[in-house]
Amino acid sequence: MSQEEGAEPRPVLRVSDATAVLRALEGEPEWRTPNWADLGFPVIDRGRHAIFPLAGAPVGAGTMPGEPGILAEDADRLRRYCVHRYGGDFFHAEPQLDLDAGYGRRLRAAGPLLPAAVRPPWWRIGGLVVLVIRSIDPGGTIETLALHALPGEWFPQSVLAPTTKREMSRARSMLREQETADASWAWPIDAAGFGAKA
Repeated sequence: MSQEEGAEPRPVLRVSDATAVLRALEGEPEWRTPNWADLGFPVIDRGRHAIFPLAGAPVGAGTMPGEPGILAEDADRLRRYCVHRYGGDFFHAEPQLDLDAGYGRRLRAAGPLLPAAVRPPWWRIGGLVVLVIRSIDPGGTIETLALHALPGEWFPQSVLAPTTKREMSRARSMLREQETADASWAWPIDAAGFGAKA
């Protein structure tokens, strides 16, 4: 729901510059899991994967899941940046996260995604895969924008199905790891805490 004319704009609390986070991830060696806190941004460290909160805003009265929220433009701008910088430019061929399996299922279980019907695209940065995720917290009061950094191993580069026992075992292990990953996080400020301009 867009803001009505004459209505006071809803405040947005911006935590990190997404492009700065992405540039920091570009500098990480492919062969190891980054020490997420050393990147210098607020982060929810989950071991092999991490969630970088970017922005939050209170959900407007009457906003329904799937409707554009106040952070929709920020999310679209960040996706265009990723398409241009990491692939899919002009082709819109970027891979999309399957919301019915692995980490996609964990994301859906963590809270409503915005827009609800869209499978989020992902991009490979070295040994990592990044997702731009806009969602509403489980309480339905805060719209959030976050960057999820996941191990690239969870997303095979080959479109061919594994054929050897070793490849099949590895694929099953990666799927099990995704299905136990914690994709949830809570915005540290309740909706009432957005009163001050950030």
